Amino acid sequence: MGDSSPRFGEAVGRLANVGQPPPFKDVVRAIEANPQLIRWTAVTAQRNAELIIARLKAIPDVRVSAGWRHFQDTNDNAVRLDVSIPLPVFDQNTGNIIAAQETLAKTDAERAINRLVLISIAGRAYDALSGALAELKLLRASVIPNARSAAETIQSGYLQGRFTLLELLDVRGSVLQALLREQEALQNFHIAIATIEGLVGNPFSLTRESSR
Repeated sequence: MGDSSPRFGEAVGRLANVGQPPPFKDVVRAIEANPQLIRWTAVTAQRNAELIIARLKAIPDVRVSAGWRHFQDTNDNAVRLDVSIPLPVFDQNTGNIIAAQETLAKTDAERAINRLVLISIAGRAYDALSGALAELKLLRASVIPNARSAAETIQSGYLQGRFTLLELLDVRGSVLQALLREQEALQNFHIAIATIEGLVGNPFSLTRESSR
């Protein structure tokens, strides 16, 4: 059982930090190491072994027998050696071979489906990541600075009596709305990163970009 209270002091993170992800093809390549796919390697090996065993059973066993014989007429002794090979005319273990082949094909198909599902999840997360990153760049480069600049202008004009309180509150609301959009984009970005890291089993290597 785990501890009822944490043994560390504090958890520190930088939500505002973002970075450029590696190409999606690198993500797909890393997914091959996902435990859900690695386990299929052992399953496939087992199915191959079952197929080999089924095929070997179709090969008849050579039967060898030996015996001693005494001929009373000549008073001679002889050793009799019999060798027989049954011909599997009617039973070639065909049914078990076909069943093993179908099981192996099913295993390959299930692995392929599992792989496609993981890649699909990673693809959606990567699209969300790219969209969040593009929105963050737009917000930080244009929307937020322009909103703050407008707010400062209205604030100055309000103090001089050129703008009303309603206009001041409206422009401040625009700044807050832009900042909220930034926080939502950051959350979407880091959720997508966590999703992909969970699929590849390793931390994501990002080309870091400075926060605003």
